[in-house]
Amino acid sequence: MDTPTRSPAENIAVSATIAMILEAAAYPKPGNVHRLKDFKETSFEHFLASAAAVQSVYFKSAGGSDGTETPAFGPLFYEAVEKSRTRQSGGNTHFGTFILLIPMTAAAGVLPETAAPKALLLKAADICRHTTPDDAVCFYKAFGRLGVPVTETENGTEAAYDLTDPAAIEKIRRDGAALYDLMTMGAARDMVAAEWTNGFEKSLLFSKKLRQNRDRFLKLPKTRYGSVLNSAVVFTFMELLAAYPDTFISTKFDDKTAAAVQKKAAKILYKKNGKKRKNLKKMIPKIKKFDRTLRKNKINPGSTADITAAGLFIALHNGMPV
Repeated sequence: MDTPTRSPAENIAVSATIAMILEAAAYPKPGNVHRLKDFKETSFEHFLASAAAVQSVYFKSAGGSDGTETPAFGPLFYEAVEKSRTRQSGGNTHFGTFILLIPMTAAAGVLPETAAPKALLLKAADICRHTTPDDAVCFYKAFGRLGVPVTETENGTEAAYDLTDPAAIEKIRRDGAALYDLMTMGAARDMVAAEWTNGFEKSLLFSKKLRQNRDRFLKLPKTRYGSVLNSAVVFTFMELLAAYPDTFISTKFDDKTAAAVQKKAAKILYKKNGKKRKNLKKMIPKIKKFDRTLRKNKINPGSTADITAAGLFIALHNGMPV
């Protein structure tokens, strides 16, 4: 019997879905939902349902609907949000992840399957630059339920594009503000938005470190916690959290809280002499304690989780085995 084959668009969509599942499942990722810990209103199962629900969106993004043209970002984002919401009751699970993965899957759909990660992300960034005001309107319609204010500063005057204000959509149309323009305005205070403007540099960095860590844990089984891939995801997550303040924490709390979380992650990851610890298994008690502290205070490094999913997709699409 011949082995069934998937189309390139199907492969891309499956890789994106697996990336979302692996991000959610990795444990213990401090402060985030994982296979052993839920939030009060949002469970591990909500994340799995959301990931499964949007695979068809990634298929369309990759050109799978007719194979001729990549659909616009805005309608795809709106569809992803709605499909996620209708198949799970846990609320906001993957909004930031959609912002990153939809342009990446669209780029993968128009490039050869053998394209290098950097080429993939250059194309994804180009797709982002060509978004339109219509994309911005779809984005705001989908995201407006969260009630998160987004502002622009122009010539020293702050003008609000408030997600809770219906007039914001008309202002976007009147100003001709493309979605890329709005992401640029938010890049200084939001690490997910910044990925659009910096060529997805943190996502690319995560994918590189993930593969390096996977190779290391493959060779050194006594340093693992769980599987090779779980160990690599958790360790790389800690590296990212120790390197950059999580802007979701800054938004929900303040910059001081985000900096404190970053400092604590770095203290767990690095020795007093500045050298990085490599034995994840020995680090786990401190990571679990860190996780309990963040959960107790309802601190969630959500932007780091979004970039984790994006980095996983890049690595999977580039051939990293599960």
